[in-house]
Amino acid sequence: MEFTALFLAITVTMLVAWRGPRLLALSLYAVVLIACIATFMHHATDTLKLSF
Repeated sequence: MEFTALFLAITVTMLVAWRGPRLLALSLYAVVLIACIATFMHHATDTLKLSF
């Protein structure tokens, strides 16, 4: 679910960057970048349950 939300946020950011004002596009980019980093850090710190 969170990856779908990130994908939609990136899509909206790209559309705003294409048609909208530059400041809004840069602001959305910063918010999406922070959200992507937060999602990465959330999953990067999970312990892997490996069974060898």
